[in-house]
Formats: sequence, structure tokens, C-alpha cells
Amino acid sequence: MLNYRIYGDFSCDRTPLVVLHGLLGSLDNWHTFATRQQEKRPIVAIDLRNHGESPHVLDMNYHLMMADVLEVAEHLNMSQFDLMGHSMGGKVAMNLALHHPARLDHLIVVDIAPVQSSATHHDLLQAMLAMQLDTFTSRREADQALAPTVKQPFERAFLLKNLKRTEEGTFEWQCYLSEIAKNYPNLTAFPDEGLTYQDKALFIGGAQSDYLSPERWAVAQQMFPKAQLIMIPEAGHLPHVQTPEIFTQHVMQHLGA
Repeated sequence: MLNYRIYGDFSCDRTPLVVLHGLLGSLDNWHTFATRQQEKRPIVAIDLRNHGESPHVLDMNYHLMMADVLEVAEHLNMSQFDLMGHSMGGKVAMNLALHHPARLDHLIVVDIAPVQSSATHHDLLQAMLAMQLDTFTSRREADQALAPTVKQPFERAFLLKNLKRTEEGTFEWQCYLSEIAKNYPNLTAFPDEGLTYQDKALFIGGAQSDYLSPERWAVAQQMFPKAQLIMIPEAGHLPHVQTPEIFTQHVMQHLGA
């Protein structure tokens, strides 16, 4: 079963909010948000398969990842819950909503659309796989090795959260990087099976990102006809990190908090 972390009082009568991270992320990506909001409602942050501390398994696609999340829900006796996912996690959330709408009270999708995404991470994944981790003695050396591929220090720091020390003192990837790379084409895709989600949903995008461009939003509206779109001008692909206060305001308003 997937690794998860519960924030707040899970025994209260408020509907729990399940949060899902993006590609090469982990449940820690939602830690600040969950810590600040846990008094309003219980929050369950999940490491998706082959990420964070969840098991390393073969195969990755959105039907398998949806089933993983439902397994956690069953384990925690969550017959109905709110669901929010960012990027890859947003695709998992949308797929779950389309196939199991009765399980959700509210749906929030963060900076992603139900379309084929461009393979922007292909070169990055190959560069990470090529890093000779057993030769590094510090995270700084790993950072320097990744710098030619990832120019922004903030992005490198985010990716290098996947590094962990071995018992021998060297580094290895905590995520199952080779399996993620192998299945990357499945993760850029989205299973369009002609389904629609007829309840309200909220899509939050960053205006400096193109993941929710007008063309992609038009596709999302076909599958989620009652969805609302909010674009945050100051944000890019990580609105929950780059503009946490305004992002949280929109989320809490949608959840009725």
C-alpha cells in the first residue's frame, strides 16, 4: 500500500482532503499547506507509487495509480473524500473522479489538463539516470552535476529531495527513477474514455505556465462541464508553492471552509 501521512484530527466529522503530488515529488510537497490547514479539516497526503516512501513497483499508468489511491481510502475507511492533485497527481485525481464520482465530495486540479502533455521531462529523467551517485560525497556535488540540465536552483533543490543516503554513506534515488522513466510516456498521456464528471470542480492554474492554456482548458471543459478555472497571475506550474496564500484562499473557498 502507498505511504501516507495524516494531518489533523481524523476522527472529526469534517470530510478529509486527500492531496496528491506531481512527478518526482512526494507528500512533503504539501506539508506547509497541510500543516496550516489541518485545524480546519483532516488532510491525507499520499506518496504516489514509485515516489517518496511508497513501494517500488513495476508499471505506472493512471488506472493503476487511481487504484492505489482508492486502496488507501479503503484502508482509512473513507467512503467519501475531497481530492486535490497537482500535475501528475492532478491527472490521477481527474481519472478517479471520472471513474468513481460518488467517492468525491470536492475535486481540485492544480495546473494540469486531461490531455497529452509534452515530454518536457524526458531529457531531465535521462540526465538524472546518468548521474553517478556513488561518486558523490555531498549534495552540492549532485547539485553541480544537475546544473547543466536544470538551470534554476529552486528546481534542482526540488528534484534533489529525491536523494537519500545509503548505509555506506553514498547517495541513491529514493524514488524508483528507472521505472518512472520507463513509464514516462504513460504519465504524459491521459486516458480519454469518453467519460464526464458532472459535479462541480475547481481547476487552479499559474498564468506563467501553459499547462492550462485556452486550448487545453477547452478539452478539460468537455470532461468536466461544471468546472471553474482560476488562473493566478503571479504563479507558474507550482501555484501552491509560489503563491501559497492566494492559492489556499481559492481552495478553502471551494471546499466551503
